[in-house]
Order: sequence, then C-alpha cells, then structure tokens
Amino acid sequence: MRKTLLIAAAALAASIISSEAQVYSQNIVGYVNLPFANANYTPIATPLQATGAVNNAEQLLPSAASGDSVLFWNGAGFDNYVFAAPGVWVGPGGPGPAPTINPGTAFFYFNQSGTIETNTFVGSVTLSNVVAIANGNYSFLAETAPVADTLDGTNLNLPLSAGDSVLLWNGNGYDNYVFAAPGVWVGPSGPGPAPTLPVGESFFYFNQSGSTEFWTNNVTVQ
Repeated sequence: MRKTLLIAAAALAASIISSEAQVYSQNIVGYVNLPFANANYTPIATPLQATGAVNNAEQLLPSAASGDSVLFWNGAGFDNYVFAAPGVWVGPGGPGPAPTINPGTAFFYFNQSGTIETNTFVGSVTLSNVVAIANGNYSFLAETAPVADTLDGTNLNLPLSAGDSVLLWNGNGYDNYVFAAPGVWVGPSGPGPAPTLPVGESFFYFNQSGSTEFWTNNVTVQ
C-alpha cells in the first residue's frame, strides 16, 4: 500500500512552492497568497473559510484558468475535477458545478495556464477541526488555518504515536519523517528535530498506532 501510494503521489505532484506563501492577517480575517507553478501539480490546502461563500473551488481559486484541475484523495486514488468554463467543472461523473473545498481539505492543484498563477485566498480562520485517521493507511491532510508549525508543534497537534510518519513533498518526491519520541524524528538524514510544515501545504500521514487516531487541530490566534 505504501509503495502504491507513493508512486501515485509522486507521479501527480511535480512541484510544491507553498514555502513561498505570503500571509496577511488582522485578528482572524485575512488573505493568503499561494503561487502555483506552470505545468505542475502542487499539494496545497484551503487555509481560510470564504466570507459569505460555500467554499467551492471556483470561489476559492479565482486564478483558475480553463484546463486547470483539482484532485482529491478518496482513499484509493484521486478524483480529478477540471475547470472547463465559469460554473462548469468536469469531474468523475461528467460536467457539473465546482466541487466544495472546506478549510483543512488537502488537494492537488494542476496549473496549465502557461504562466505562474498566484491565487489569493480571502476569508476567516477556522480555529478547530477534528479528523479521524484510520489505522494502517495513509491520509492526505492539511492544517485548518494559515499557521506554519513544526510536525510536533502545539498548533498542528498531530495525534502522534511512535512509528507514525509524515511525508513532505521536496520538489521531486516525498521525504518520510518517522516520529520516534517527543522532539525526535527520523528523516532522510537520520534522527533530528521535527521539520516545519509551511502555510498552505498538505501532507500524507501514516497511522500505525494500532487504532483510529483523532486529530484535533486547534489553532491559537495571537
């Protein structure tokens, strides 16, 4: 299962530039700019709750051009939705309205516009979200708010058990970081501190705790 997922994810995700995200906020309302490189997949997240909207892909991705697409992990593969025209997206069931992307939803975005797209998310911060993570499988996850944190940070608040792992995209493939003990992760270079998850970046999480883990992502807004 691990090998199959990694091959599928690596084939889809050719680039991530979430580390270049620009974030502007006042209290709990703000803006997040995320650039999408041309002709590449980028694993990202919805960092804000759109104001007065239902958080569909067209509202959240105003930079989307015809032919761009979003892909959602369904547990066994990816469901692909291609932007055809205003109000029309072609998904697994054929043409239809834009899919909904709630805060904390992880997805791939493919930009084929011919240029770098910079998307501006506008809205409010979602302070809490609870996700059930099944045992013995990969989950595609993202933080609910535009806050960078280490993998064992209190804002990210992952339900870590020894042996659980997080996969972060490095531009060519995934780096696997295994949680060994508080403050100690085993990554590509051996044991070390937890790496940082940038704003707007989604990630794969593997739960091998032996039971379902519940991730309560509580964000502290200063």
